Amino acid sequence: MFELLAPYFAVAGGLLAGVPIVLHMFRRTPALKMPFSVVRFLSPTLPKTTKRSTVEHWPLMLLRILAVALIALAFARPFQRITIAKAAEAGSADRIALLLDASASMRRDGLRDAVIAEIQKVVADLHDEDTLSVALFSQSTKTLISAAEWRQTEPSGRSALIERATTSYEPDWLSTNTATAMLETADEVAREEGAAGPDGERRVILVTDFQQGSKLDELRSGTWPDSVKLDLRIVSPTTGGNAGVSLVEDDRSGLIRVRVSNSGDAAMTKYSLQSFDVTGKYTGAPLPVDVGGGQRRTFTMPDAVEGQPRPVGVELLGDPHPFDNVLDLPIDESSIVRIAHAGSINANDADSMRYYLQRVLDGNETDPVEIIDLLGSDGVAIPVPSDVRLAIVTETIPESLAKSLNEFADMGGMLLVAIKSAEMASSVKALLPENMGIEEAIVKDYAMFGQIDFSGTLLSVFADARFADFSGIRFWHYRTLTFDEKQPNSPRVLARFDTGAPAMLELTRPTVGKVFILAAGWHPNDSQWALSTRFPPMIHRLVQLANPRQSGHQLREVGERIDPKQLAGTDQWTLTPPGGAALTASEFAAREVSVAGDQPSTLATDPATVKESKPATSTILLNEPGRWVVTGDSGDGPKSLSLFVTVAASESRTEPLPAGQLQAMGMSSSVASVKDTTSSVDPASAAQLDAGELESQQKFWRWLLLAGLAFLALEAIVSFMLERRQHIEAV
Repeated sequence: MFELLAPYFAVAGGLLAGVPIVLHMFRRTPALKMPFSVVRFLSPTLPKTTKRSTVEHWPLMLLRILAVALIALAFARPFQRITIAKAAEAGSADRIALLLDASASMRRDGLRDAVIAEIQKVVADLHDEDTLSVALFSQSTKTLISAAEWRQTEPSGRSALIERATTSYEPDWLSTNTATAMLETADEVAREEGAAGPDGERRVILVTDFQQGSKLDELRSGTWPDSVKLDLRIVSPTTGGNAGVSLVEDDRSGLIRVRVSNSGDAAMTKYSLQSFDVTGKYTGAPLPVDVGGGQRRTFTMPDAVEGQPRPVGVELLGDPHPFDNVLDLPIDESSIVRIAHAGSINANDADSMRYYLQRVLDGNETDPVEIIDLLGSDGVAIPVPSDVRLAIVTETIPESLAKSLNEFADMGGMLLVAIKSAEMASSVKALLPENMGIEEAIVKDYAMFGQIDFSGTLLSVFADARFADFSGIRFWHYRTLTFDEKQPNSPRVLARFDTGAPAMLELTRPTVGKVFILAAGWHPNDSQWALSTRFPPMIHRLVQLANPRQSGHQLREVGERIDPKQLAGTDQWTLTPPGGAALTASEFAAREVSVAGDQPSTLATDPATVKESKPATSTILLNEPGRWVVTGDSGDGPKSLSLFVTVAASESRTEPLPAGQLQAMGMSSSVASVKDTTSSVDPASAAQLDAGELESQQKFWRWLLLAGLAFLALEAIVSFMLERRQHIEAV
């Protein structure tokens, strides 16, 4: 089925093709020619004519019609919307490497769909003899489909490989190292033996947004193989422009400065900076900002409003592409540590746990501690304040407070629940492990600690033999805690009574929060715990774990690698990524052993480990923006270091590079071709572009024009012969 690129020429040709018919049907000619003798003395008269209803010299008319029609059809530029069949010979097989940009700038709206569309176009043009490989690249390269895997798969099963690749394509948060990915892929394609037939091509198809932040300088010093062609396909988002935020170091105390950058192709210039608290809710009034295209400005965030939660981050509002619009802010550490308590509010009641807790904390002069009561004298509960990191529960609590404490633990807070009675356990059920049974234990005389795990974080301060003796602590009452200890997510038993029953448990929440559960209280009715010399160090240790000393913060970019051991200053460290599960030094060491000798992918969602050449140095990739916290327990107590990781500034520079940038980097135009597949082109225009490309490849118009000219030449010859014959007959 043929289509016309310019159908109006065909319409005009059809109309012109009727002109010869009209001329042949309606022209008036002498009906009969008769020779006479000399007629000079006669008066001249016009010859008689007749109106002819039949065509005279129909072959001549047909030649003229065909000539006009073919020339008009040539100007209409016909083409056939089919795939041109390719000879099924090994010598014509192509080797194609599809290289997909998966950097942070590709997170803009519309780009993922545009990349998937390009994958489908490439696959549609493939033939069974061709070899395809698919890889992602950002800071490094990751293979989705290898050339060997493609060859080993039957043509009928290759659609599953493509489906897997399109499903696996997701942009990460890393920067764009385009030149390295291009050169590595081109060298791989050029070195493959038998990858393409003698008549086949070796091509690298690069699908990217080709933004200003792409790193192309390596193309100047690198060598592109002459046998490999580059097909650059530029994709664009649904909306152009982009603005991003970054944190600015400032030595002035109490000031937080934020830099806003706007790309050169941005149509918008007015935005606003909005602070938010630890729950993600906006706090305070937004700060309006005005940044022109291609400019950047620095703004000082206003001070926190008294009575409102402390802001922990800022978001840039008004930008259509939010991938680089959220920024975590440093939190100034208060000189006073605040601890929440849910229980008795009478600090002078010697029969309550609050009495002994208050006296232990009052003796801390280096780090003053303030206890915040969550239960009022009227029984009304208040939610846990945002600046509290440790909450202690010693009494029955209402359901509303249990919900608040549960959310507090889920957000990374630390809880200590001392179960005073079996009745109290029902009110704190939401804070305890699921399916845990609690009942009052039957104690004959008294119970003692029988087994203690000093490797846990809470009791590690007693690991020294001088402090490891807990035999002097007697328990008159305690609660029996039953649960399945074989389950992978079950609580860790830190201490047991001499009966074997759990005395102290540690439960780690999936969101980093910790819950310590005591099967007995430390008040005199339950035990001698509060009167022992082990109680104050345990409480102080708990406060230190929840409120480690801050050793400052650092500004980092996504893609950098860190050594947690060096940052924490100890072998026992913990790294907490934003919104993820904490990674301890022991877990990291186990993972390091499991991947030894392998090259990890920098596109993985989990922190990747790298084995360097000896001496070995293991590092962790900062692969997402946000607040990363490194904590370590040294001899001076727990310490933490906050890493504020932002998207690389180069990824916010999203204005596209000019199409001739590759030639400016030294690549020949005969090797590198550029195709701008912008998503802003409407479907009708896109279809017209595809039709023009097909027509330019097929070029049927040439043959039609030659045929039309040939019929014109034949018409001239036939017309000359007819005219000559009529002249001879007339003579």
